[in-house]
Amino acid sequence: MHGVNPLSVISAIKARAEQWRPGHRTPDGRKLGLVIEGGAMRSVYSAGGAVALAHLGFSELFDEVYATSAGVMNASYFLANQPQVGITVYYDSCASRLFMNPLRVWKVLDIDYLFDQVVTKDKPLNVAKVLSSPSKFFVALIDKSTGDGIVVEKTTTRTPLLRLLKAATSMPVFYNRTVDVDGRPCMDGGLAIPFPLEHAIANDCTDVLVLLTRPADYRCAAPTWRSRHLFDIICARGHAGVSRAYAHHHETSRAARDLAFGRVPSRSGVNLATICTEAPELIHRTSADPFTLRQAALGYGRKVLRIFGAEDRAWDLPPPIRPSAKHVLSGSASFRSR
Repeated sequence: MHGVNPLSVISAIKARAEQWRPGHRTPDGRKLGLVIEGGAMRSVYSAGGAVALAHLGFSELFDEVYATSAGVMNASYFLANQPQVGITVYYDSCASRLFMNPLRVWKVLDIDYLFDQVVTKDKPLNVAKVLSSPSKFFVALIDKSTGDGIVVEKTTTRTPLLRLLKAATSMPVFYNRTVDVDGRPCMDGGLAIPFPLEHAIANDCTDVLVLLTRPADYRCAAPTWRSRHLFDIICARGHAGVSRAYAHHHETSRAARDLAFGRVPSRSGVNLATICTEAPELIHRTSADPFTLRQAALGYGRKVLRIFGAEDRAWDLPPPIRPSAKHVLSGSASFRSR
C-alpha cells in the first residue's frame, strides 16, 4: 500500500463494516471515499479489486464512489452488488472481436456493442440498484466542446445512467465518438481526469481508498509531436481544448499519481490508501487473452483481501467462457497499445 496514513483508511473501513454488520448505521464521523482508475482492458485489475471489496461486504459502505473510464463500469457493478457479473464482462465479452477489432479502424473498441448487447442483455447491470445505492457515484467525463474535465454525480443529471456510463467509456481514437450528457458532447474523461482523487478530497472525504491500474513506478510519457498531430487529425478535429488536454495529459497523470502516493501534500487530515499493480505491466489497454485477464484480476483481488486481513488463497473468480471461433481475435491474442 501507498498513500498518506494508509493503515488509517483500512482501519476506518473495517471499523465501519464491523459497526454496520449488526444493522447499526450510526454516524462514525468519517467520510469514506472509493476512487477507481480505468484504462480500457487494464481496468480488469481494479475490477478484481472491486469484486474483493464486495466479497468483504463493502458494497454499501462508502459514502462516495468516484471513477474514470472503464472504472465506471467496475464501480457500477460494485454498487449494484453484481461484481461477479461485472468482472466476466472483460474476459467473456470484451476479449472478442465483437468488441475489439484492430482491423476495424473506425471503431477499434465497439462501445455500442458493449452497451446495446453486453450491459443490457448478456450481463445486465441492475441500474435501479445503482441509482438507489446509498453511495454517491461520481463519473468523470470530458466535454469535447471545451476540453474541460467534468465530474457528474448519478442523481444530479437528467441523463439516464447507461448513457452516462457510455459517455464515460467512449475512448478517444479507439471509439472516437461523443455521447450527449445534459446537452454536452462528452467522452471518456481520462485525458483530463486520470482518476478523480482530487475531487474526492475537495468533497471532504476523510479516508479514501484508491484502486489504480498502473504500477507504483509508472510515469506517463509526454506525447511526441507525431502522436499529437495524429490525435488532432483523428480525434480533436479542431477542438482546441481536447487537443490541449491530450498534449498535457502526462502532466495531469503525474500530478494525480503524486497525490495518490503522498508525494505531494493533500488537504490536512485526509488519509489515502492507494493500491496499485505490480511491475512489469502485463495488461495493456487492448489486451485480449481471457485467461491472462482473469489471472490479473485474481491477483489484484487477492492483494486487496490480504490488505484487509482476509483469507485470499481460497478466493476465486468465475472461469472464462470459451468463445466460438468466429468471435476470437485473429492473430495474436493481444495487440499492444498502452
